[in-house]
Amino acid sequence: MKKLRELGIKVGHLEPGAFDAITDIDGVGVGHVDIGEADLNTGLSVVSPYPPAIKECALFVGRWSLDDGGSASGLGVAEDFGTFSSPIALAPAPVFGRVYEAMIQQGIQRDSGLSTNAGWPPIVLGLDDGAWNDARRVYDSVREQHLDRALAAAVGGAVAEGNVGIGRALRAFGIRGGVGTASRLAGRYTVGIFVAVNGGVPASLYIDGQSLQGEGMTELSGPQEFVAVVATDAPLVPLQLRALAQRGALGAARCRLWNAHTRTGQVVAFSSVESEKSTVNEVLRERPYVGKQALYTLFAAACEAMEAAVLSAMLSAQPLQVGERELGVLRAELVQKLKGN
Repeated sequence: MKKLRELGIKVGHLEPGAFDAITDIDGVGVGHVDIGEADLNTGLSVVSPYPPAIKECALFVGRWSLDDGGSASGLGVAEDFGTFSSPIALAPAPVFGRVYEAMIQQGIQRDSGLSTNAGWPPIVLGLDDGAWNDARRVYDSVREQHLDRALAAAVGGAVAEGNVGIGRALRAFGIRGGVGTASRLAGRYTVGIFVAVNGGVPASLYIDGQSLQGEGMTELSGPQEFVAVVATDAPLVPLQLRALAQRGALGAARCRLWNAHTRTGQVVAFSSVESEKSTVNEVLRERPYVGKQALYTLFAAACEAMEAAVLSAMLSAQPLQVGERELGVLRAELVQKLKGN
């Protein structure tokens, strides 16, 4: 599927980066592994915050969560330290623990002491992809080596979207969901988002303040959750990154992905700017100060990028089975409505 701007669609007022993806942040990579058979559609996705060739790197992190966020590992420890050094894995809920163990093994290979600048704590975000999957089949099929493959595939540049990786069997707004990504330029800085769209009430999708879905599907079905990763090259500290994650969640609310029925939501935000200093006060003394105006432009960028990423996930989704016509119809309607603005 073409990116939004290639379809003549613009969401918000800020311009996208070169790839209109989270990978517009230097060093950030995204990798997927698809796992499927006749009666199984699942997979894993990872966001790598820096190139794998770098053995030690601690980055500042912040998060927003709804009702404690759902299945997640490592974020409590990361918030205590204010930093993390692990890839961020998005995994099906039935194999959450197995992927966590695989992440630990990855960390041990880098540093047997599992230090906080070489892979600890492992960050794993779980999603319910059971709308079209049997949990037992997912549990029996996803192995530790699948994480290794997803990590090996995590590269910069263009990012596959829709029904790939963790997005293979997500359900959103009554039809297929998936994963999407987008970026926005905020002055001298860039904000990128990667989102797993797995919620939304049927016929309630809004983008840029306008309703995009027609009437007809009103019954609530499937999981009501979402997970997103926000990356920026702005030199933000943990409290600022937590605020940036909150603005990403605001974008999810604007498009109705976050709504009254949403059960869990999680947005993790990090800065790609590493510091050799060990405390926030030391970092503040050495980093350029991000002023109030620049900070609120970054907030706007996170909100816009979230909306664009959700739409991109929906437009990139493919029918799961022959005869699933509503997805193609919705895609055509979305493109037509947005081009008409």
